[in-house]
Amino acid sequence: MDQDLIDRIKSDMAYEFARTAPPEGFPAFHDIPVGRHISDEFYALEQEHLWPKTWAMAGRAEDIPNPGDYFVFKDLGVPLLIVRGNDGDVRCYYNTCQHRGAPVVRDDRGSSRRLRCQYHSWTYEIDGGTLVSLPDERDFVDFNWEERCLPRALADEFAGFIFVNRDLDAKPLLDWIGPAAEMFAPFQAESLREVYRESIIVPCNWKVTAEAFLEVYHFRHIHSHNGVSVLDNLGAAMGLYPNGHSRMITPYSRQNIERLGMKSWDDWRDIDNGDFGIIDTVPAMIDCTSSAVSLFPNVIIPLGKIGFPINLFWPIDKRTTRLDWIYYAPKDWEGDELPDHWQMRRNQYNTIMDEDKANMAPMQESMESPALTGIPINYQERRIWNLHEEIDRMIGKQNIPAELRVEELLDRYIER
Repeated sequence: MDQDLIDRIKSDMAYEFARTAPPEGFPAFHDIPVGRHISDEFYALEQEHLWPKTWAMAGRAEDIPNPGDYFVFKDLGVPLLIVRGNDGDVRCYYNTCQHRGAPVVRDDRGSSRRLRCQYHSWTYEIDGGTLVSLPDERDFVDFNWEERCLPRALADEFAGFIFVNRDLDAKPLLDWIGPAAEMFAPFQAESLREVYRESIIVPCNWKVTAEAFLEVYHFRHIHSHNGVSVLDNLGAAMGLYPNGHSRMITPYSRQNIERLGMKSWDDWRDIDNGDFGIIDTVPAMIDCTSSAVSLFPNVIIPLGKIGFPINLFWPIDKRTTRLDWIYYAPKDWEGDELPDHWQMRRNQYNTIMDEDKANMAPMQESMESPALTGIPINYQERRIWNLHEEIDRMIGKQNIPAELRVEELLDRYIER
């Protein structure tokens, strides 16, 4: 996030405040088909083609600091085993013994230099998943050891986070993140630690939950208190990255500008963060706006000088989503009990999430009504369209019925 990017964002905000219509030549979006959110057919396509081929955030590097440390990850619909190898690299295997299908490890996390199934003691090494030991080999006819290795998935690290991908032919993680990485550069994310985590179940499609965090069009209607909103959506500056990623930088409202002692929406200065420890390499823009970056398909990160929550949206079924948020920050206290200022921050952020849930919870039933024939998307909501375009690329246009597709319209607006 260099000065050129910050200056460009400020210029984009000024343009957004001044415009009276979408930019000349910006495409008119057709309605997003409702069936993408409510049909069994589209949900099945996502389960077959999207989630098995995408990079997914699975954990943190400090979860497995030493060789042999492991944890189990199930949010992609299959049990995966993520382990630190003897060379320090992270690896991922299916947690499925190649004998009778028992889990190779039963604990959610642990440490072992060998992975030994507790059912019949078939044993695998951590660096390649190679089968190295089994009892009573004499009783197997023409046994092929090489065919009985643990099946693997891809695993890699970025900014202290561990990502996995079940598609062995997927592009490398850093290539997939691409220019979206510029948003993480100042945050020293590798040194941050978990402050707290929350999880709720939302009775709607996972895309309904994700879409709520991809626009600020709703903010003053859902999150205003006593008629006052802290953000001004009219100046929101969006950036679209390759592979479905995006950013959104939203200026503060007049009332919030006055509260913080700023002179104007673009008076980006260091703000007093009270008792919170700050990341001193983060630019002042982050303190004086609402800045967020999204990683396709299900990661939304509202950035801050004190750290950031990771919002994750996991489909349980067509109508149900698990929404997790995990706050990471410079942690300068001992023990698990939150200091008062962090407990206050937790309550504030949980209130925002409760407001979003209250809005999203009734939507699935309403969307399934025949009264909704399509979902119109405006220029300010273009990050949503970017999400849907990438979903279709992952599934493959040829696999999607014509009436459920979205047209590719945003290529010329992608920042490469």
